Amino acid sequence: MNCYSPREAANWWALYRAHGPAERFTTVVAAIPGDLVDVACEDVEDAEWLRDLMVELGVPCTALKIVKEGAQ
Repeated sequence: MNCYSPREAANWWALYRAHGPAERFTTVVAAIPGDLVDVACEDVEDAEWLRDLMVELGVPCTALKIVKEGAQ
């Protein structure tokens, strides 16, 4: 996920801290304006919930992608 503003980055890290465990989050690329992060979810429904929440928090849906395990 890319965060495009300090507020979006703060929202992301608040979510990260609240919904660990940390091993579910892998930073793929650390960059400014935001990191590219993989998040391991239990299932597609959880991934869709997280995507919808991040969109509600202001992250552009174009910055989010759901990928099933084994798919690229």
